Amino acid sequence: MSVWQQPVFMIGLTFGAYWAALELFARYRKAWLNPSLVTLLIIAGVIGLFRGSVKDYLEATQVLFFLLAPTVVCLALILYEQREALQKRLVPIFVAVFSGGLVNVIISLSMVRYFDLPSPFPQAIAAKSVTTAISIALMTPLKGEASLAVAFVLLSGLMGSVFGLPFFKLIRWKNELGMGLAIGSVSHGIGTARLQQENDLLAATSALAMALNGMLTAFYLPYLYPFIMGI
Repeated sequence: MSVWQQPVFMIGLTFGAYWAALELFARYRKAWLNPSLVTLLIIAGVIGLFRGSVKDYLEATQVLFFLLAPTVVCLALILYEQREALQKRLVPIFVAVFSGGLVNVIISLSMVRYFDLPSPFPQAIAAKSVTTAISIALMTPLKGEASLAVAFVLLSGLMGSVFGLPFFKLIRWKNELGMGLAIGSVSHGIGTARLQQENDLLAATSALAMALNGMLTAFYLPYLYPFIMGI
């Protein structure tokens, strides 16, 4: 058994890379030094340098994927702490997340049709703004490829976590509720993790948007996809 198949070493590599990424971000506080992005680059660099296997790495770190579910549930604590601020705006929040997610899917699929991308790219792009678990589940009714869907989910999350806050700063948008809803709806858990480093209100609104957008998208996307794509 190679070192890439050893869970202890691979989990150690993951935690070590993430710790280094956090230290780097804490020191320089640059958006492009996002811990998730830096961790990904470190692990990819190590695997490439020592000619490891991505498949072996993923199999050796399955326990980390298992821990994702309880980690997401922990976001409920932040929601509970910010419940008073969120309860007063439930209707606007629901409308914003639903309309934002719907427009996101329509624009994405319209661009896919314009550029005539072959399957399974349309399916993966359509489900890019929900969590990994929901995206994989949607690939069954959409007849897509789960691995490609995961790649687009990761890309969407990283782009939102790296460029989300700098974009709002550029346009001088200071409404934290709107910022949290936008990033949570587009960049799900990775974006929410970035907002946790700012304050609890941003993280709570992002977590709520992530959950709402995931549920709503899982409901309407199997019906909307064939309609837009003309299937």
